[in-house]
Amino acid sequence: MEPWTDKRRYTVGYQGGPGCHSERAGLTLLSERFIGWPFASFADVAAALANAHVDLILLPVFNSTTGPILDALEASRPFVALDETRLHIEHFVMAVPGARMSHIKAVWAHPQVAKQCAGWIQRNGLQLKLVDDGARRAPAFLKSRRRDVAVLGPVGIGKATGLYPLEGPVQDQADNRTTFRLLARGERSPAESKTKNRVPATA
Repeated sequence: MEPWTDKRRYTVGYQGGPGCHSERAGLTLLSERFIGWPFASFADVAAALANAHVDLILLPVFNSTTGPILDALEASRPFVALDETRLHIEHFVMAVPGARMSHIKAVWAHPQVAKQCAGWIQRNGLQLKLVDDGARRAPAFLKSRRRDVAVLGPVGIGKATGLYPLEGPVQDQADNRTTFRLLARGERSPAESKTKNRVPATA
């Protein structure tokens, strides 16, 4: 039995916050064995694994709309790929209770989310602020009670934090999918070294 397929629970580092897509990918791969540990950046995730602060990490490596996620692929290079999952990705306009779309003047989004929703943002004439992750920013939104700004991200953010979906899904491609890769520390064989950071051809 491979070590990640046993019955133990694993602490898994990922970039994001409560309700994000990486958290969903971890639950998809490991179910009740997944113990998520969110970080602000892909570099922070990689450092946590390199320093043995987590058992495994999960990184998004390819999106069907935007292509290879280069900073995540770079962060994954020192590690061994154990498994992958490919998820359908939807993004919603998330705001504080009482806000309406007519109130929204600006959206905050992770760079990848912004790219996947670029056409929608432009069509609606909204200002864009790039942030580390919409899920991580959600608590600050709730505290501020601002009605003129929204977060772009998965509807799971709302379930985890209390933000409300005003509109969605708003990603530019209906069939928007991301491949997430589960990684561990360890030595690679020459064959693994050649294929370790491959980009899925049909992701």
